[in-house]
Amino acid sequence: MNSKLKNYITLLKAYNEQTNIYSKKAYNLLDFHINDCITLATIITNQPLTIFDFGSGSGLPAIPLAILNDKNVVYAIESKSRKTEFLVQAKQKLNLKNITIITKNIFEWNPPKNPNIITAKAFANLSKIETITKKLNITHCKLLIPISKKQKDSYQTNKTISFIEKNNYIYLTKNIT
Repeated sequence: MNSKLKNYITLLKAYNEQTNIYSKKAYNLLDFHINDCITLATIITNQPLTIFDFGSGSGLPAIPLAILNDKNVVYAIESKSRKTEFLVQAKQKLNLKNITIITKNIFEWNPPKNPNIITAKAFANLSKIETITKKLNITHCKLLIPISKKQKDSYQTNKTISFIEKNNYIYLTKNIT
C-alpha cells in the first residue's frame, strides 16, 4: 500500500480518538473501504480531470483519489466542520496540492466549474444525487458511485445507469447531460 495512504489511515485513527468521524466499530472494514477507493482511482485514472466528492465525511474516497491520482483536481464537499477540520489536516500533513476542502451544505455550494466525475460514497441514493446535480446546474459529467451488491440489484431495472465491476467492487455509472 502507498505510504501516503498508510499515513492517511494513521491520521484518521488518531483524529478519530478525539472526534468521531469514522465508526470505531467499522475499523475492521477500513481496509475494504480503502481498497474500494484504490479501485475507484484506477477506474478514474490519473489524468487532468475534475472530481467532486459529495459528502466526503472522513475523506473516502476524496483523500485516496487525491493521493493516487495527483493529476486529478478533487473537491471534497462536506457540511460538517468536525469532518472538514480533519480533511484540512490530512491535506496539509499529506502535502496534497490537488484537493480543495469545502465546508458547506451541498445545496448551498456554488461550484467553481463543472466536474468531469461526481462520486459519493455512502452519501445518498441516486435520486437525491441527481436532484443535487440539477440544483447545482451540473451537466456533461459522469456519476461514478461505489455501491453494494444489494444496491446494484435494486437498480437493475433502471436503464439509464450501468455498472462497472472490478476487484469485487461495484460502481454505479450514469451520464449527467
